[in-house]
Amino acid sequence: MIRLKSPFCRNLSALLATIFSVSIFCGPLPVRAMTIQEERELGEKVLEEVRKIWPMVQDPAPREYIARIGKRILATLETQPFKYEFYVLNTNEINAFAVPGGKVFFNSGLIQMVESEDELAGVMAHEIGHVVARHIARQSEQGMKLGLATLGALLAGIFLGPQAAAALGVTAQAASSTVMLKYSREHEEEADYLGLKFMKRAGYDPRAMATMLKKIRRASGPASSDPPAYLLTHPAVEERMGNLEIQMMNYPAVERKRPLEGNLKRIQTKLVAEEKDVARSVAYFENCQKRRPNDPECLFGLGLSQKKMGALDRSIESLSQAASLAPQDGEILRELAGAYFLKANFAEAQKYAERARSLSPSDAKAHFYLGRVYQEQKRVDDALQAFLTVNRLDPNFAENYYHMAMAYGDKNMLGPAYRSLGTFYKLRGDKRTALVQFQKALPFFNNAPREKAAIEKEIQELTPKKKDSKKDSK
Repeated sequence: MIRLKSPFCRNLSALLATIFSVSIFCGPLPVRAMTIQEERELGEKVLEEVRKIWPMVQDPAPREYIARIGKRILATLETQPFKYEFYVLNTNEINAFAVPGGKVFFNSGLIQMVESEDELAGVMAHEIGHVVARHIARQSEQGMKLGLATLGALLAGIFLGPQAAAALGVTAQAASSTVMLKYSREHEEEADYLGLKFMKRAGYDPRAMATMLKKIRRASGPASSDPPAYLLTHPAVEERMGNLEIQMMNYPAVERKRPLEGNLKRIQTKLVAEEKDVARSVAYFENCQKRRPNDPECLFGLGLSQKKMGALDRSIESLSQAASLAPQDGEILRELAGAYFLKANFAEAQKYAERARSLSPSDAKAHFYLGRVYQEQKRVDDALQAFLTVNRLDPNFAENYYHMAMAYGDKNMLGPAYRSLGTFYKLRGDKRTALVQFQKALPFFNNAPREKAAIEKEIQELTPKKKDSKKDSK
């Protein structure tokens, strides 16, 4: 049994027990379970709180990779009441969690420790199992009395850990105020059961769920007082491993029927390069390059880390060596274009961005770098077309909306410019500034009913409710 290491953690775990208290195995639902709309709203509240604590991974590739795995699993299920969204948090803590409304979060630390896509899919299937079974929605009447905003902050605090909870203002008293029942294990068991079925349907090896759980357990050591966050929010690990091994007897080895969703090794390289401690990531890839001097992956990671550090000449050298070893790797060429762009060598940046786009037409960042080059060259129409292509390929690429707004502004198209800025700030988590930009955009769309309706919807969703307004004014 995992022991929580402080009274604060115990109080939070007890709160989570309250929220997760009613299993579908335990008879009727509580007095009033959440509606689907309330689950969506709670998911948005949790996302808002998560953004306050952990930054999202900026490179879209890890998020897109995780999303492809999630969508592959979801494609085997019946129509879901939620639009699932997937996020990668830039933290080395080993954790993943899902919240109501179909929002699924993976920490970069967990992605870096897996050895196969099947293991990653095992975690994904388990988390989707929680959402499908609506575990958080099956909460107590006492939990509903907290209100969605408060419950969102409490859930974010529980999943992100004690330090995050303290930063969000979640006190031990607030947590203990709803302690009613013990920590239920049935939800974890059910999520495992559902996850195994989901994996098999999606063509993944269900055995990987058990091997991944063992890896996470080993990461804490035999008697660690500081277990991974995943073990704190996903209890009864010993019993779960035993149950999974028993169920594995009914699962023969899976013959893969479709290709993998991406290059896991490349995704892990990018996550290491995006660590906050840049010197650490540079040292990691320098050691990698010494051990494997002809491995383009080591040089690619080194070039990314050096670029982040601001050592652009060294970055160009490393990325050029990687490109010489892997001349058909569009991603390496695209990052080389980015390094040349930062050096203000726009001719070389354009050359490599065009080569990257040719090799990888669906690479949003290749189009983005081309757009930035065109912008510097005052080719406004070409820049705008490039940014619109990026928007089509990756509608969650926040930085693109900023430069798209600048391009619209250069063309004196103020309505689309304000609207793009609104989306930029919304994706960055700055709801107030986003609201102001959408309000500025609205009058420019009086003769475009569809666009005006979409902007009005954004304004409605961003406008603070009465309770939120009181909270913000304090």
